[in-house]
Amino acid sequence: MTCRHCHEQHPNYFTYCPKTNGVIEKEPFKHTYATNDFCLSCGTKNEESGSFCSQCGEITIKRVEQKTTFNKVISETLKNVNVPNMGNIKGQELKNASKEKVNFFKNNPLFFVPIVVSILLIFMFTFIAKNSLLDVVTADLDHEESAIVKAIMSDPSELEDNIYKEFGVRLNIPKILSLPSLVTVVHNVKAEWNVVLDAGFTNNSLHISMDNVLFGLMFIPFIALVIGGVIYGILARKNNWPLYQGILYSTIVYVIVMLVISFISKFSTKLGQVETKGLFMIDASMNYSVLDMILSATILSIVIFGFAAILTYFNKSIIEKLSYQVKYVQYAMFSVAITLIGLLVNFSNIYFSLDKKVLESETVSIFSSIYMGTWNWICTFFSKLHMNASLDGFSENITYSLFDNEKSEVYQSYLYNSLFEGEKYSLLPSFILVLITIVLISAAGYILYIVHRMNWKECLIFAGLFTALQLMIIYFVNIQLDLTAASDGYIQFSFSFEIILTALLVLIVSSASFAAGGYLRQYQLKK
Repeated sequence: MTCRHCHEQHPNYFTYCPKTNGVIEKEPFKHTYATNDFCLSCGTKNEESGSFCSQCGEITIKRVEQKTTFNKVISETLKNVNVPNMGNIKGQELKNASKEKVNFFKNNPLFFVPIVVSILLIFMFTFIAKNSLLDVVTADLDHEESAIVKAIMSDPSELEDNIYKEFGVRLNIPKILSLPSLVTVVHNVKAEWNVVLDAGFTNNSLHISMDNVLFGLMFIPFIALVIGGVIYGILARKNNWPLYQGILYSTIVYVIVMLVISFISKFSTKLGQVETKGLFMIDASMNYSVLDMILSATILSIVIFGFAAILTYFNKSIIEKLSYQVKYVQYAMFSVAITLIGLLVNFSNIYFSLDKKVLESETVSIFSSIYMGTWNWICTFFSKLHMNASLDGFSENITYSLFDNEKSEVYQSYLYNSLFEGEKYSLLPSFILVLITIVLISAAGYILYIVHRMNWKECLIFAGLFTALQLMIIYFVNIQLDLTAASDGYIQFSFSFEIILTALLVLIVSSASFAAGGYLRQYQLKK
């Protein structure tokens, strides 16, 4: 055996080398000899690959492992292979993907037109609704009172002129409800106003906290996003655009624009004594909830814009196309369709049964119908709406239920009468509205039987998605309005559903109705 340390031969029965005291092991590989590229003694490069250095004469041979033919081929091959860096590969892939997207947008300049149209329509419809509301609010007011209301709503120029004529002071009153502010409020974003006026002899302050009060105006983004979704569905089908990516990109653009609008709407203004010649001090501020804007803009654009785009894209073949989609997509699509139909039925029921002469305004009739129709839709799942009011010491708490036939508590309510003129509606009986709801959900269970196959887990998944959608509506429709003045004046309104109880009721009703439709289909197939 050969000692690894002194490289001398020893008998096979030796365990230790007698010269180095090292353990003698069987040689794991064969050796050969090669020349060093540089002399280990003087460092001169071995140009001729000789066995001895041309400068100092020292030996340049080194002992190396003898490679087999396979190892030699691999080692020689690897010398010429340039192994790329994984970070460079990922970076290049991202670069190529970004380049492809940029080229796609360049080749399809109309890609973002639908969502831009939606945003422009929102501004236009909001402007029309704003003028209509101003006309309704100021209809019975005199000139001075009308100027004050218009100043609060958006146009303070007339009030500024009146203050200048009365006191000789030119004030720059902020536009509390400008068009960008109204667009923000239209999305049911929580808003807070704080105004303090110190005129030397009087000190008045007002704090307003508003959450979802203008829910009736949400038909504006609904209509605008539906129109934009329809346009995108038509263009996507014509130009072979990616449907779901388009909805995603449109949602991102929509959320960003609405966030920018909400930031523009915020303001904080102070007018000191120097600016107002010592007569007035005004401190006004307005803030909006960024989280509410992100949630509302995301939900509205995905659900409304996306639903309209998908329906338009697939057109008549929507049912056939859905059969090839993931089952959760089908559940979600049917949940949205049932909800929209249910809301429309309840809205129409109330609108056509209201006495327009009592309300004296078509705009008020529409807003009242939207509020009450949405509450009615939630109440078809046997839920209850709690209405609370506190007006300078007077408080009132009432509960609205769809199956309270007399509803005397509601119709005799000061709160109800002040908002809806005590209107009663009875176009369709309550049990018919509930029956329509159950039939709609059962129809979904009947159509989707091939998907769920009466698996209760699948029925509960559908019911869960449907319940989540109804909770989203409750999030939009729960109203809170607080007004606090320096003169101890306090006003509070609230309309709210019990979240946990309503969620359980919706889950039970929807899962049972969905399963009933499935059982009917199963029974027919067995026959």
